[in-house]
Amino acid sequence: MKRSALIALLLAGGIAATAFAQQPPAGPGGPPPGPPAGARPRGNPLPPPEPIEHIKGNVWKIFGGGGNTTVVVQTDGVVLVDTKMPGNGPAIVDEVKKVSGGKPVKLVINTHSHPDHLGSNDYIRDQFPGVQIVMNEGAKEEVLANKGYGPKLLPTETYKDTMTIGKGQDEIQLFHFGRGHTNGDTFVFFPAQHVLCMGDVMAWDMAPFLPAGGAVEISEEINKLVATLKGKGVQYVIEGHGNVNTWAHLERFARFNTALVKAARVHYDKGDPPSAAVADLEKVPEFAPLLDHKIKQGLEYGNTPFARANMNVNIAYAEFAGEKIGFAVANGGPLPATDKHKGSNPADTHPPTPAEIAAETPRPKLPGA
Repeated sequence: MKRSALIALLLAGGIAATAFAQQPPAGPGGPPPGPPAGARPRGNPLPPPEPIEHIKGNVWKIFGGGGNTTVVVQTDGVVLVDTKMPGNGPAIVDEVKKVSGGKPVKLVINTHSHPDHLGSNDYIRDQFPGVQIVMNEGAKEEVLANKGYGPKLLPTETYKDTMTIGKGQDEIQLFHFGRGHTNGDTFVFFPAQHVLCMGDVMAWDMAPFLPAGGAVEISEEINKLVATLKGKGVQYVIEGHGNVNTWAHLERFARFNTALVKAARVHYDKGDPPSAAVADLEKVPEFAPLLDHKIKQGLEYGNTPFARANMNVNIAYAEFAGEKIGFAVANGGPLPATDKHKGSNPADTHPPTPAEIAAETPRPKLPGA
């Protein structure tokens, strides 16, 4: 499937319960077994779920099939952060059983409203009828506005700015800092485990995808997060897709997004093309990993970090000019020149070539790698 068509499919709606195969209901003997880890659910164009991966203590992660699913086995049940695309519920449950000790899934937290992060909420609800599903108020509004979503994807509870669930070793802190990747982003912090789940505000350790714009806002959102949790003992940062990183990586990521907006502003005001801002970022040695020209493993439908940085500078230029952000530009199309700014070079955000995909960067397996 072409990259542009896939991203549109993921975000435009209409996929939650209808565009992919329905997840099978439980039978008299309990839930049906899911496909083995590594097997792609029928109709799902994303890399399939992999076997569950241990992070530390009672924390695991399931990669593939959409966004990362974080699994935390608590005293009286299992907490899931995100449930991937539709059709992945059986695989998630099968992997959770390997580490849960027979405990039920008691809580699902969705980091945002996109289908690759809440698409299997319905299956989890069917298998665990008492499960609590929590998301930000803004995320719920986006779910309600998406005609392709069914009612079982909705939360059982929402929060506005902050929320604390549980206590002691089972405490979970939720934070929302305004518009970013979506209007309903949630950051999930497990204090006793020193683990922070980022959702797609930070995914693949590169500039975030901004389907509705917000280059300036997401930089502010990340800085608020870092300021709030600085000194709170965060050790492991689980990204929305791909990597498990460290607090130092998150601080660098915040600096990068701030520098991107500042460089975009400087060169917009000078009348320079957007690429001049990215050239400034390339002069900063610590930003080199966030400007790589290689595809990340498992993100073959996405783009390179270099292209993503250019996309976000293009978005910043359009926002400085007061222009509406089109999905084509957010998804890698060139920024058209206007009377307010120069357009971008299409080569800076071109779709991945077969050669680039073949030379993809392997996904780190160890935290902080």
